[in-house]
Amino acid sequence: MTESDALREEIYRLVAAAEADPETTSDLKSLAVQLWANFDEFAVEDLEDTLRDEWRTRGLPFNDNAEI
Repeated sequence: MTESDALREEIYRLVAAAEADPETTSDLKSLAVQLWANFDEFAVEDLEDTLRDEWRTRGLPFNDNAEI
């Protein structure tokens, strides 16, 4: 499994958790930083973009303006 495959699996896990509790707003910047700690071949901004795309695809609420 490549790092990209592992990252995609982790993002799907995060999305599934968000779908299980759609009332919870996810802080995508914080999630991106957490992912970056394990998948540092990617930039935080790229991880955040990927997360945002996954959340939007599923119509989930997210915080796009969080400070880190």
